[in-house]
Amino acid sequence: MSKDEHFDVCIIGSGAAGGVMAKELCEGGAKVMMLEAGKGIAPWELLSHKWPYELPFRGFRGEKQAPFYQGDVAKSIAYADSDNISIDRVRVLGGRTMHWNAVTLRYAPRDFKEWSLQGIEEDWPLTYEELAPFYDRIEQTIGVCGNDDHLDILPAGKNYLPPIPWRCSEHIMNRATSAMGIPLIAVRKAVLTRPYDKRLPCHYCGHCMDGCDVASIFSTPDCMLPKARATGNFTLRQNALAREVLVDGEGLANAVSFIDTETRVEQQVKAKIVVVCCSTVESARLLLNSRSPKHPAGLANASGRVGHHLNGHLNESLSIYLEELEGQKPSNQDGATDHVYVPRYNQLFGKTNYVGGWGFQVNYSSYMFPHQATRLPGYGTAFKEKVRRMQPGCLSFGSWGKVTSDYRNYVTVDPARLDAHGIPTPVVHFRFSDNDHALWQAAKQSMLEVSSHMKGTVFPSFGKGPTGFASHEVGTVRMGKDPHTSVLNSYCQARDVKNLFVTDGSCFTTSSEKNPTLTIMALSLRAADFIKEQRKKGEL
Repeated sequence: MSKDEHFDVCIIGSGAAGGVMAKELCEGGAKVMMLEAGKGIAPWELLSHKWPYELPFRGFRGEKQAPFYQGDVAKSIAYADSDNISIDRVRVLGGRTMHWNAVTLRYAPRDFKEWSLQGIEEDWPLTYEELAPFYDRIEQTIGVCGNDDHLDILPAGKNYLPPIPWRCSEHIMNRATSAMGIPLIAVRKAVLTRPYDKRLPCHYCGHCMDGCDVASIFSTPDCMLPKARATGNFTLRQNALAREVLVDGEGLANAVSFIDTETRVEQQVKAKIVVVCCSTVESARLLLNSRSPKHPAGLANASGRVGHHLNGHLNESLSIYLEELEGQKPSNQDGATDHVYVPRYNQLFGKTNYVGGWGFQVNYSSYMFPHQATRLPGYGTAFKEKVRRMQPGCLSFGSWGKVTSDYRNYVTVDPARLDAHGIPTPVVHFRFSDNDHALWQAAKQSMLEVSSHMKGTVFPSFGKGPTGFASHEVGTVRMGKDPHTSVLNSYCQARDVKNLFVTDGSCFTTSSEKNPTLTIMALSLRAADFIKEQRKKGEL
């Protein structure tokens, strides 16, 4: 990149949001620069198929995912006055699309109307009906397997690939949930079950969270960036950690200052439009660090809401070793991690003392590790035989529940606490609400009830209180109807800075129990269409 080179658009971040933006804007004729703080990992560098005994610490220290946490990203964050939560930020080309389970669920119409229907939080500034066409386009682009299960709480798409076959344990769970009036369905995942878009189908190795070396699971580097490059309009700068979005005399964004993490030299990229896709906490951090005379409280922060309303998912997990499968001959059950999903069902059984609900993700852990071995007493031959006998019956599931959006939960930056490149780091302040605690208690009880309908040994993993956010945090640069309580309009455009857009999970008004990634991509696609239209009109 020459010092005097200018771009139509600078996209910061290469995950789900940034990938959609890059493809769409490049295909729309814009000259795009993408800044990524990490670097790419080649397929042959992935450790996906290594057995635990082949790894330095036998898999106990997350070696397979370690390449996705480059630099000091895991350390450059602090928590103050906070409940038991963690923010799992990654730094690699492709962002979290390199390290995700690919569950792709649409929000339901009611998820956009919490105030109208439940009297809490705020309604989104757009409806499901407005977003549905963008869900359609994203699903068709990335390839999603599953079925239309005709559920109001989980709207379906039109272009699903064949679903993933169920395991024996999942059929047994289905017997239990069906007897309770609870639906259990084929999971909807961005995983290919047949050749699609010049990509190979899944070979069911069970490493969806470890990086996919054959591009069967959706990732930005495999699916979006090749299309962006094919236009001739795309430039990628890796190892480029954004420090600040710079503005002109009118307060409009005109450049991004970044640190080359290899040379430690600060550089700038000029652009007419800036799109922030860094992730929920990192996007808030960048805007709060972008202070100027026109934006003394941080960029786009006239409302004072940047960083506030942090929320996401609370979660718990449980394992059961099913008696009717114990002692069977070992077989390969790895599959594509999740094969089935239990959509939210608590709304089917009458009024509750809390708002929101939860869904169950099932068998999302790898079968490579005998988790029961750490929970059984004993030693020696008899102990090993018991571990082996139980392993074929392993069934695990976890609840992912809604966390309420609250102004009092926020991210700020600490000028006295700098990362390895001299940039103030984020500080997280978060407390679960009374509603969150009530929902957590109900979800735990329901998990035990479901497991009681199956014969086996149950190992709950419940803590003393809710935990979060399972990498599903949202809300710190949220969109809304009221300029006083939100930062962005319905097109993810900053109200204070018309040429600034934020399209990652930070733009969510509220969250539901559903995984956020498909909605992030649909919102990014809608924002990209808006940007293309505004550019044609000369408004941007």
